[in-house]
Amino acid sequence: MNDRFWYVAIGGQQQGPWSTAEVQDSIRNGRFGRDAYVFSEGMANWVPITSQPELASAFGPTAPSTMPPPPPTRSAAHEIDYELFGQEMQYVEITLDPGEACVAEAGAFLYMEPGIEMATIFGDGSGQEGSGLMGKLLTAGKRVLTGESLFMTVFQNRGMGKKKVAFGAPYPGKIIPVNLAELSGELLCQKVPSSARPRA
Repeated sequence: MNDRFWYVAIGGQQQGPWSTAEVQDSIRNGRFGRDAYVFSEGMANWVPITSQPELASAFGPTAPSTMPPPPPTRSAAHEIDYELFGQEMQYVEITLDPGEACVAEAGAFLYMEPGIEMATIFGDGSGQEGSGLMGKLLTAGKRVLTGESLFMTVFQNRGMGKKKVAFGAPYPGKIIPVNLAELSGELLCQKVPSSARPRA
């Protein structure tokens, strides 16, 4: 008996984990169709359910051959689950689904659960660093001038099930969640000079 466990995604909704036998039964009962995607431990990304022989066989030999839809994109991803803790020294705990990742600045990391892997990247991970050496150097110069780090860290859940990772600031303040989709995908911030801050 195959003891491998699967997460199944249909219409942007994730279910599981399910054993191979449970997924096969759900296919035979019509619960999972050929448009479903699956993820299991050791995989780098979600794949069509029909690409896994032990699952595809449950559709039967007479099932029509269809082209699978494109894999889920970042724009179709659901909201990241998070929770804020603390008052003056707040931190945020993020819950990542299998294969899901988040990006953080150096120095913000607090803790993470087993199964989450860290990787350092150049820039902010948005893919807007430009092509070629000059484009990357120009972006790096802008980040240095604004006091930002040249490198960011990506935290990705490579394990089974949901995993948690937490981040916090090294100084007192409030963490404010912002939906960038409501702000044209961009938010510009500026430090307030100490001379302009209100005094008690």
